Amino acid sequence: MKAAAETAPIEASQAAFIQGGVSVIVATRNADLVADAMRGCGCRVSRDRRRVVVLLDRLRADTLIADVNANGQIAVVFSQPSTHRTIQLKGTDASVVRPKPSDRALVASHREEWVDELCRIGYSRDFAKAFWGPLPEALVAIAFTPSAAFQQTPGPAAGQPLAR
Repeated sequence: MKAAAETAPIEASQAAFIQGGVSVIVATRNADLVADAMRGCGCRVSRDRRRVVVLLDRLRADTLIADVNANGQIAVVFSQPSTHRTIQLKGTDASVVRPKPSDRALVASHREEWVDELCRIGYSRDFAKAFWGPLPEALVAIAFTPSAAFQQTPGPAAGQPLAR
């Protein structure tokens, strides 16, 4: 049997990246192939890097939740504004799970890291906070196993599977 590190779909450095101060965009689709997308509030990755949980503002996620419940398909893009480094993960087993009590703190931390990231490239702190938006009153968590992972940083390798 292979060790978790050998079979995890993402490397430790990639897991650290997607849990940092990056833009998180979560997308789903319905049975008619109509897409829905929204900004995520952060994510957490399991220790073995086999599961990813994205956190969303529950009050704005009704369509995403319905799509996930209907078909389990999800795509999430993680992008660092200062470098444009971008990773896309896809999954086919997405499910809505209960947020952990610690997720509220994770979301607040994600927001601060993201604001710091935008400040590094010249945006004001007030603008960056306003752009991210207020902290959500209620969270929803969507867990999935990455079944595909892609390099999406603009350039010649965009669209290629992540290298291990």
